[in-house]
Amino acid sequence: MAKNSFEHELAIFSTEEEIAQQYFFSYLSIRSGDIHVIRAMNTNSLFWITTRDALLLAAFIALGRIFDQNSKHNIDRLMSAALKDISAFSRIALADRKRRSGLTSEEAAAYVEHSYELSASDLRILRKEIKRWRQIYEARYKQIRDKFFAHREISSVEEANNLMVNTNIDEMKELFGFMSDLEAKLWAAFHNGISPHREAREFNLTPDRISGRDLPGEKVFRQGQAVLKSVLPAN
Repeated sequence: MAKNSFEHELAIFSTEEEIAQQYFFSYLSIRSGDIHVIRAMNTNSLFWITTRDALLLAAFIALGRIFDQNSKHNIDRLMSAALKDISAFSRIALADRKRRSGLTSEEAAAYVEHSYELSASDLRILRKEIKRWRQIYEARYKQIRDKFFAHREISSVEEANNLMVNTNIDEMKELFGFMSDLEAKLWAAFHNGISPHREAREFNLTPDRISGRDLPGEKVFRQGQAVLKSVLPAN
């Protein structure tokens, strides 16, 4: 089945934001080891420092691809494609997709009877949130990505620390949560006719899984914690 422009951009954005999640939450997994794990890691410290720094670098590069407006595929292109293909969110278009996926005409009609049709007004609300997060990205994270990770315009530890001082781990978790939630809302509106007006789900980084599907960041964080515990010496 051929994909329209929006579906194509959504697939690219989904891959990009999931990859960025995996890099960032793998970094957090290494960063959050307890004192016993850290002591064990220090026996192979060069490897763990290299891995940790490489994951943070990759996360910042991925963020740049999503937010930088000169990227070929970015968050703005996704939203522009959604507005251009706004008719694809109609009940008629959704019913057609459901028929092509195997439902009968009667089943498809029943499925979309009470479905939500995403509107240009909905997209404007989402764009306001994107604008807010872009301002945060450009104020605190873009220079780190451009001047330190991507092009190495600065080389001293002091200069790097001056850029990093304004970063905030909890804020970055919220940023990645926003991107994940945006992808989920657009996917649900397009494929299932579900309203985007609902609360975002926060990342759960506890050892126990929550009900439902783990987000990539949650899954890789837990796997990272399991790997780190495996470096502990046997009793």
